[in-house]
Parts: sequence; C-alpha cells; structure tokens
Amino acid sequence: MVVKFVPKPAEQSGDDDRTAVPEVPQQLLERHGARVLHPANALVAGGPYPPPRSTVYRAATMLVPNELARDPKVVAAFNGVLSELGVEMVPPRRQDNLTERLDRLPRPVPMRVTGEVGKPAQLDCWHALQHLRVAALNGKLPKDLVDQLSVDHLLVGTVDIGGTPWEASGAGGAPWEASGTPGSGYARGGTTGRIPVALAAPAPPRGTLDRRPVVAVVDSGIGPHPWFDLPDRTAPPPAGGFLSVFPELQEAIRKQGEEAALTTTTQVLLDYWDAPVTDNPLIGMLDRDTGHGTFIAGIVRQSAPEANVLAIRVLHSDGVAYESDVLLALWGLILRVQDAQEHDPERMVDVVSLSLGYFDEAGSTSTFTGQIAEAIDKLRELGVLVVAAAGNDATSRRFYPAALAERPSNPDIAPQVVSVGALNPSTTRALFSNEAPWVRAWATGAGVVSTFPTDVQGAISANLMPATGRGALDSDDFRAGFAVWDGTSFAAPLAAAEITAAMIRCSAEDPGLALKGVDRKVAVKRAWAALTKAGG
Repeated sequence: MVVKFVPKPAEQSGDDDRTAVPEVPQQLLERHGARVLHPANALVAGGPYPPPRSTVYRAATMLVPNELARDPKVVAAFNGVLSELGVEMVPPRRQDNLTERLDRLPRPVPMRVTGEVGKPAQLDCWHALQHLRVAALNGKLPKDLVDQLSVDHLLVGTVDIGGTPWEASGAGGAPWEASGTPGSGYARGGTTGRIPVALAAPAPPRGTLDRRPVVAVVDSGIGPHPWFDLPDRTAPPPAGGFLSVFPELQEAIRKQGEEAALTTTTQVLLDYWDAPVTDNPLIGMLDRDTGHGTFIAGIVRQSAPEANVLAIRVLHSDGVAYESDVLLALWGLILRVQDAQEHDPERMVDVVSLSLGYFDEAGSTSTFTGQIAEAIDKLRELGVLVVAAAGNDATSRRFYPAALAERPSNPDIAPQVVSVGALNPSTTRALFSNEAPWVRAWATGAGVVSTFPTDVQGAISANLMPATGRGALDSDDFRAGFAVWDGTSFAAPLAAAEITAAMIRCSAEDPGLALKGVDRKVAVKRAWAALTKAGG
C-alpha cells in the first residue's frame, strides 16, 4: 500500500459549489431526529451571518458550551427569547468526572415545546438559532454568547461511494458507485461495496519498545477478531494488547446520549462494541458501516504493527455520528493526554485518525469548524498529530474536519491536520475521492484488505446451493474475518499508521525523540520529525 504527500499549494482555490443538497434517506432522518438544511428556504438572521449552504443537523438539540449550559441566568436569558417561538432549552442535569472538567465542551442541550395553550410550535434548532441571533443583533442578548451556539450536525463515515456521503450504495448511478453496475470500477456483490475475502496470514508480529505509540481511532467501535485477542463480545480487549478501549470516555458518551434522549429523538451509543450489525432484524441487511472501526484497526496493525490502537466509538453502524459525540471524544482525548504528560505516560496518545466528516453550512467561518478547530488545536499543542479522511464525493467542496488542513501550521505545536485522499492500488487517484488544494496526502483507499468482525453474517446468501455443504460465495458472510473495502475512510488510517511507523524509527535514531518521553515539547518535535520522515 502507498502513501504520498503533496506540497502545500502557493494559492488556495475556492471550493466547489456544485455539491447538491445531501440526499438523506427519510428513515435515517427519522431515526436520528434530523433535518436537511435547504439553502433555498432556510431562515437567516442577516447582518454578519451569511446565507447557509446545505448540511444536516439534529432538529431538537442545540450545542451550547458547558460553562454556558450550567449557568441558570444564561439559559434563562436564552429561553426568554425562545419563548416567543413556544420552545425552550432543557440544560443537561447530569455531569460526570470527565465532562465536569471541560468548561469549553459544547454540550448537546435538548429543546422542547413549552406547551403554551393556543400556540403551536416547531422544534427546529436552526430556526431557534436564527431567532437568538436576531435578538443579539437587536441588543436583547450578548452577541458573544449567542455566537458560541451551534446546531448539532450529523457527520458520516466516509465509506459510501456515491454522489453524497449519505447515499446508500446502488441508489445513485455514478460510475464510481459500488452498486454492481456493469463497467463500474468499484462494483462488487456486497451490499456496500465490501465483500468477504480469505487471508492466509497471521497477525503481523510486534517487537519490543520502551513505549508503544498509540493511534486513537475515533470511529464505530470494535468487533471480535483473533488479531486483537477478541474471540467474542463477552469481555473487553485484554490489557496490554494491541487494541484497547476508553471506558470512562465511552461512559460519558453514553450518558450524553441518554440525557438528550429524555426529550428528543436520538440513538444512544451504549458502549465500545460495534452494534447493531443490522438495524432491521426482520430483513437482516447489514448496516452500511458495520465493521468500519474493526477494518481500520486492522489497517493500523498491518502498517504499524508495533503501535497500539485506542478505539473510541462515536459512529453508529448506519454511518452517522453526532457532532456533540465527536467533540466529546476529542476533548476526552485532550484530558487523557494531559494526564499522561503530568502523571502516567502509558495513557499517552500520539496520533488521532478520523474517518468521518460533513459539509458545513457556513464553510470555514462556521461555529462548528471553530469548535472542532479548537479541540484539534489543543491536541496539537500537546503534540498529538491528527489525520482525517477527505471524503468520497468526487468534489472539491470543503469536507470537515479534513479541510482544516488548509490552515497555516505553527512550528511550536504539532503539524496541521493531515487530510488524506484515496489512491487506487495502481497509485492513480480514485474516482470517488474528494480532491482540492486542502487535500495534502494520498494513500491507498481502494481494494484494501483488512480485518472484519468474525460474528457478522447478513441476510444475503449464496444464490446457488446445489447440495448440502456446497454453495457460491456468500457476499454477506464475514465469518472468515477479512474483507475488501474502498474509501478515504481507509486511506486516512493507512497514512496515520505510516506516520506512526516513522515516529518509531525517529525515536530509535534520535534519543531526544524517544517514545518514553511524553512531555509536550518532546511530543511536538517527534510529531514534526515523524511527518517529515514519512514524506510530509
């Protein structure tokens, strides 16, 4: 597999406006309590707030910084304005040890109808946000507080090959879709372009290091596989192995979801296991991102076997992640790295791999990109390198967080986000990959073979079974534990793994960059040295 870095362009070009409004299946919107923002009919506060572009958001959840959500006077002021719409915010009632430490963490604050007689109301946080912005422009609310509010966007795992990241495979007809269309370069028999394969290879061996670098995979969680010493789902990964989880953070994500579920339609991530395999047991079709995190962990194991993977689940098996969960995961990693640098070096995280993203309604000026940029920049200040997938939409429209790569780098902190597009095995650029000046690295992302949960078997069966014990290839039976899949989702962790492998080589060559050193200055220097050695 190949990783290539591209030089920073002299000038940045505008992004592509031709990307259509996301075509989100209605069942997906209903499952997550979400809406599509259509620019043609969206309310706009005006003034300094620009007309929006298309995006998708949770209808009844507003993102509010923790320090504001915990202030009764601030919430009362917001609700005084929102009462004109017949709705109100319901601030979170529960805090845990992790979120209590994070004043800047944007919390998903549910909204509800106040129930005033004779006053119909609609729960739509975009409308509510515009109402609050108008109040700020009129001097009724402090603008600096209102500008910290945002809708809670839906992000997607970047594996669906089609015209938008929301499109179910086979629903479109673009030549790069994994739909089985004759002549399609990525056509396969599987339901989402993935198919089971056999791999006659043991787990790559691991040498001995003073400290193993850690790649945090913020994705769909884990499933059983022998490479990770996980025979089933009865127990977490064994201590000291290649794969580990973050129970404290996972519990905070669960509590955050349950809090929002008290008043809004939402799906709750219960733990770190990649589940459910299917969202409709009567049909049994595999969810489109089932196995996503396990597949990524296998890529890291193949390319940087001496490293460890820390799996954090934010992505539902249908390919959707909530912005609030992603932000909580990033801030949880910040606390973990701070603890490592102050107390316990074994809790250190060196690289973060993000195979998810979305198109923002306000481009590089949005509140979301400010929030995620703040979290990523804090990680970079601590010496952590962040790698993000560029997206699979064959567009140059900025896909976040990967598009943060176009921001200038500061040599005093770790390198800017490494955005990664997908290459074919022949090293040509994949038809489906996004491409723009903000895509700074390219790695193999088509025809990739990696690990898959061994307990996954979908409803599609072999179409020819002439006798007992015989049959054709069952494209939905992954019990062999391996699959082939396409997407920038898999190019990004390959780049992350190659940078991590380069980090190991740098630490061996220069005692000043030894992995056992985790203080901020050493981590920053090691991140820059690793990226340089990897070719970036």
